[in-house]
Amino acid sequence: MDSLLPLALLLGAAVLIGVRRIGRLALPAWGVALVGGLLALAAGFVTPARALEAVHWDVLVTLAGLFVIGAGLSRSRLADAALDRLDRVPLSPSVLAVLLGGIALLSALVTNDAVAVIGTPFLLRFADRRGLSPVPVLLLLMAGVTTGAVPSPLGSPQNLLIAAAGGPADPFLTFLVRLGPPTVVSLLAVLVLLRLRYPELASARPSPPAAPIPLESGPQGSLLPVLLSLLVLACLVAVEIVAGLLQSPIAIPPMAIALSAAAPLLIGRDRLRLVAAVDWRTLLLFVGLFVMTDGVRSSGLVESSLGTVAGSPAALIVAAVLGSQVVSNVPLVAIALPFVEPYGAGSLMALAAGSTIAGHLTPLGAASNLIVLEAAARRGITIGLREFLAFGLPLVLVQGCCYWAWLAVVG
Repeated sequence: MDSLLPLALLLGAAVLIGVRRIGRLALPAWGVALVGGLLALAAGFVTPARALEAVHWDVLVTLAGLFVIGAGLSRSRLADAALDRLDRVPLSPSVLAVLLGGIALLSALVTNDAVAVIGTPFLLRFADRRGLSPVPVLLLLMAGVTTGAVPSPLGSPQNLLIAAAGGPADPFLTFLVRLGPPTVVSLLAVLVLLRLRYPELASARPSPPAAPIPLESGPQGSLLPVLLSLLVLACLVAVEIVAGLLQSPIAIPPMAIALSAAAPLLIGRDRLRLVAAVDWRTLLLFVGLFVMTDGVRSSGLVESSLGTVAGSPAALIVAAVLGSQVVSNVPLVAIALPFVEPYGAGSLMALAAGSTIAGHLTPLGAASNLIVLEAAARRGITIGLREFLAFGLPLVLVQGCCYWAWLAVVG
């Protein structure tokens, strides 16, 4: 019975993170996770030394570097200028494809969580200017950041966990080859579903701008350091991919890539504002989750259940999608990774794909969903679970089949 207590603590924290409120008491996700981590320490589920080891500091540092890039991008108004250009043209399928592709590409480079933070206010303003309901636009954002994150080690915290574990020898090439082609098909599925469920998007025209929705990032920053940062990031990722193709011994860890790319911003005059703009709450959320998940992993409950699915990509995708609805995707990967890693790159990629597309199914499936929904809620905009499921469930089914079929082909 005692072995069930760490799991009960994690499940209780997941429920509270999902409901976000008890009566009038707001429950910030990061606060719930930190309290849960402290309770795991106090109850003896993990020792203080073990808790320090359980926190994946390299992943947190990588995320912090990528969040700095995201903050710099937001302050530079690059995305704002892009949306101003989009405002001038009808929202045709090709324009929607460009918008979705941009969201997906940015997510692959600077993580889905960072794009969720900077993308929500921009797309709400975009919807407001065109007189659109914000719901389909926010669903497009959440689907774009979730799908775009799949084929990149930098795309999501759970992908960073898998890359940092040292499983794939060439993480960027492995993710790209094994998950890139089905991601293209998956993005097309997002566009098709948007067209079927929200046909009004295709006929929307620019309307006279209303009062702009205020951006949360403060005064405008310099453009040059942001462009230099994105150039460094793209070049280092390209070097890693080419090195993998040439089977070169060159290996740049994701943390080094993120910090190198963030360096032009961190040495600039806006560095203090950029550091302050980092989403530290999400990083604290992961600290608490890492401690709680280590208690679950140490209890021995997971090994027997994962042993039956870890060798089957199809079963692993299904288990990752469903399990992420219970404890969210980052804790699930942190728990499952030691048991899945011995089965090789195919199983690791199935774990990455399943745990990431799990974000389509319910808000709890991905931290990026919570970021978007909380930012929207502060503006009085809500998306009901039924609406979320009606859009996300078909995506999970189609995309899950795409990733399973491709992994079956490439092995």
